[in-house]
Parts: sequence; structure tokens; C-alpha cells
Amino acid sequence: GPYGHLRKSFHESTMASKAFQRFKDRMKSCAEDMELADILVDRFRVTADSDQTLCEALGGDPKRHSLIHGRKNTAASRSIVAGHFRKTVQVAFVKDLHEDFSEYLATSLGRAALTGVDPNRYTGEVKIDIKAAELLAAGSWEAVVSLISNRIFRALENEKSTSKLIRKISDRLGLQLDEAILNEAMPYLDARHMLVHADGGTDEAYREAYPGVELDADNRIVINYSFVSSALTKVKALVTHVDKKFVENNLVPAQHLQGPAAKK
Repeated sequence: GPYGHLRKSFHESTMASKAFQRFKDRMKSCAEDMELADILVDRFRVTADSDQTLCEALGGDPKRHSLIHGRKNTAASRSIVAGHFRKTVQVAFVKDLHEDFSEYLATSLGRAALTGVDPNRYTGEVKIDIKAAELLAAGSWEAVVSLISNRIFRALENEKSTSKLIRKISDRLGLQLDEAILNEAMPYLDARHMLVHADGGTDEAYREAYPGVELDADNRIVINYSFVSSALTKVKALVTHVDKKFVENNLVPAQHLQGPAAKK
């Protein structure tokens, strides 16, 4: 399949965090969704023309699928519907990629707080408010740390800059991330904001920062196989790099490790 070249990256057997494994599992499921969408679209496109509606040709229910029932079963009609469907799946993937990346960072940051990092460096200048009832309701020290860490993460996230968020986490934990790997992933992580708030339309800052991203005549990001494939490859490379730094710096508690180190 067109996403088959990504399969190897989902079956790596190296020491890593369980948060990283969860990220990989979710991305594998998303890639499978896109493969399924490709198959469905390809088969749909070659459906024989008829005097039926698309709904009837596909064996649908005219009452339940009234919009499809309003389209004739022609090659042109199928092309429009299929193209929109494929793009919808691909756009959803780019959005999910950002959400899953953020979840990985938040989870890893919270678990790192359990490894004895310097509290002053960890919290930095961030100020948060937590009610006594919330602390009592947490039930355990790990839950309290998780609560505090999540508040810190959300405070850092409020800057609306993914690169600043990553760099601040790196500074707090001394990760010393490779700028080249981070920069290669940023066009795809920053695309999420454009897709959510401007239907893919880019602003001048995005265009200046990422001149290599393909845009259409209206300066909207062209979401296609090439873009989503690169997004998965580059963001996966960044998470792999970040996770390696977490593990190397002993910032993953033993119970949250997987692989050879977890069995020692």
C-alpha cells in the first residue's frame, strides 16, 4: 500500500517509554485508516456508471443517506465525492498527529517529575493554582505529581507555539534536543493550527517559516499523500529522538519503560 514504507517504523524493538509505544500504536492505527480510505476510494472511483444515484449504486438507504442519494452515479460525481472523502481522512490525520504528539509530551513530562528532577528547574517561572480539595482527591503522590505536571504543561501550551513548548520542556529537563530534527517536524505540527482555525489557509508567518510546504492558489496547505507521509515520518522521528533523550537521562520511571531496560 502507499503507506507501506512506514510499516517498519511501527515494529522497532528498542528500549523506549510506554508513552512512546502508545504514540506509535495510535499512529499505526491512523496509517491503517488512510490505507483503508485509499482502497475504498479506488474501488469507488471505478464503479460502473449507471442511471442510479450514488446511494442506490452503493446499496445505501435513500432516507439515511439523502445527500449521496442526490448525486448521480457518474465518474465526475464519484471523483468529487471520493476526493473530498480522502482529503477529510488525511486532514483528520494531521490534526490527530498533533494531538497525539501533545499527549506524548504531557505524559512524559508528568512521569519525568517522578524521577527526582530539580523541582525549581522543573517548574521554572510557571505559577499555577491548585485547590486543596483537588490534592486530597488525587489519592496518591503519583497522582498529585501528575496533576501538577498537567497544569504546568497546559500553562506552557498556552503560548500557542509548539516549538516554544518543546524547547521549554527540553530546558526544564536538560534534554538538549537536536534542532535539525525539531525543525523538520515543525511544518507538520504547526499545520494543525491552520487546519483547525483557517481551513488550511496559511498566514505570512507560516509561509515565511516553511517555504517548502506546497500551497494552492489561495495559500492553503495542499493536504495529500506526500504531505501526510512526510508528516508521519518527521514527527515520528522527533518523538523517537525526544524519547531517546528521556530514556538516556533517566527521566522515565522503571514502571513506565518497555523493552530490555524494563526487565532489568
